Amino acid sequence: MTVFIRPEFTPDTLLTLNGYHLQIFAAGRAKISLRTLVNNKKHEFFAARPKKDRAAYQRQKARSLAALSDHFAVVDRLLDNIPDAKVFRVHEKGNNNATADNAHVLASLEQDALWLVMSGVIHRWELTTMLVDILLRGKGKRTGEASIFNEYMPSYDHDWQDATFEKSDYKVGIRLEGGVSVPPPSPQAITPQRPSSATRVYSQADEIDDYDDPVSFTDPPHDPPEATFAYRAMETCNQTTLPRPPTRYNKEGLWAEVQAGR
Repeated sequence: MTVFIRPEFTPDTLLTLNGYHLQIFAAGRAKISLRTLVNNKKHEFFAARPKKDRAAYQRQKARSLAALSDHFAVVDRLLDNIPDAKVFRVHEKGNNNATADNAHVLASLEQDALWLVMSGVIHRWELTTMLVDILLRGKGKRTGEASIFNEYMPSYDHDWQDATFEKSDYKVGIRLEGGVSVPPPSPQAITPQRPSSATRVYSQADEIDDYDDPVSFTDPPHDPPEATFAYRAMETCNQTTLPRPPTRYNKEGLWAEVQAGR
């Protein structure tokens, strides 16, 4: 059904964009903000994992396979190679029903990574065990919280080709237009700012809407009550090294939970 093929993720539209922000929230959602070349506007989408993610993915595939055979072939290949991966449904900000069948997010605890698939383009993001665990559990506070991960990747870093972003890519500090980077300021010096487009600075503290959206994050009635988010919040938005999880949340224990289907 063409209504579920979002033009923002089609190859022709991606080539006109200036890159995108990827954010992760303690509530277990990811946010993709596509940047336009004109007036630096954003197309904003959230990614959330359905409780029965593989069944939900198959429903999407059944209705859109004829029109999106290449996209689903890419996602199926990833799922074959990453058996523990969970599939996140992508939808427009503010409208949970506006699903994008031509975009998916996958997350794997075994590989400590996230994949963003846009039509046939695959972007792999290397994460920490704690970030993937938070994304998969989705038990954090749902509103009024800043993102715990926020990175901007301009199109000149990948030109809308398959790409892998490693943790070392996140440590270059503030990214300036033209690919120039400067060392990150000290935590005390980080303040939200909106420079002019000529000197646009992309930083993790630069998102004035860097908070969970209470409208977008309305859960279906069958979702369980929220659990208290047990992890220590990051001290600054620009901090790239996450705190160590409690001992009982070691990677072996988390992997066992994923295998048990929790």
